[in-house]
Amino acid sequence: MNRKRGFTLIELLTVMAIIALLIGLLLPALAQARKKALLSKDQAQIKQIHTSWIAFAREYDGAFPTPGLINRLATDLGNGPVQIPGRGPEDLLANNSAHMYSACIMQNYFAPQLCLGPTEPSGFVIVKDDYDWSEYKPMDDIYWMDSNPFGVDLDGNGIGYSNASYAHTPIAGERKRKEWRDSLTSKFAVLGNRAVEDGDQDPGSTLYEQSITLEIHGGRKQWMGNIAYNDNHLEIHQTFTPEGIFFLDLSDPSGALSVPDNLFNNQTGQPNQETGDGYDIWLTLVSEISGPDGLLLTVEWD
Repeated sequence: MNRKRGFTLIELLTVMAIIALLIGLLLPALAQARKKALLSKDQAQIKQIHTSWIAFAREYDGAFPTPGLINRLATDLGNGPVQIPGRGPEDLLANNSAHMYSACIMQNYFAPQLCLGPTEPSGFVIVKDDYDWSEYKPMDDIYWMDSNPFGVDLDGNGIGYSNASYAHTPIAGERKRKEWRDSLTSKFAVLGNRAVEDGDQDPGSTLYEQSITLEIHGGRKQWMGNIAYNDNHLEIHQTFTPEGIFFLDLSDPSGALSVPDNLFNNQTGQPNQETGDGYDIWLTLVSEISGPDGLLLTVEWD
């Protein structure tokens, strides 16, 4: 007589324990692999945006996308001021982040989805999925969406949302003249992940500890980000002041002094002012430019 034999309770429990042990060993490895994949995807998006700026520069005398040069102020050719595409003084007040990203999207240099980082932790940053390319009418002096504008408000004020994850050097002052172009400078960063307000990295800083930007890649304990330099190479940094990156402080009375450069701090000017010599790197998002000379900036961080 054949007797059917099943698994005993002890055998089932042993198998379940082995499976649980294997899952416990594999999950951290899978999580780490996913983290690296997202870091690589984010790096690819940043590189693609910067590459598109370089392509843009080939058609605009070496300059990266500059809204105030794309949509200029009225000029007088003898019969009073008129808007003429490609003619007239630069509109310095138009050079904010929203117009810059929007102008690139409107001319199909990249899609709106590329502006959102794959690990973006902020609920105020969303993809602009209702972009209307039909509004692009150069002969009517329309170069980006005005009916439902691209946004860069990161703290819930104003329009209450941002459509861009990535910080860049302000399109103003000396930084614009020197590096907002295809300069191929390997030591000047122009684009990357956002960071703590003003590059605050003081030990025990509550501003640092509370910044949502630590969640982009660093996991709430230490900031980590992808940074693109103007020769189109990218680096992964875990500090705001990476080794080998300096600027010349021309205000030093003893002469030009080489100073470690904080990538997110305006070290040569006043807060929210594009002043000073502009030799240092300053990555942020600019929601508004004001003042008669276009040097007063409203900047966004978290």
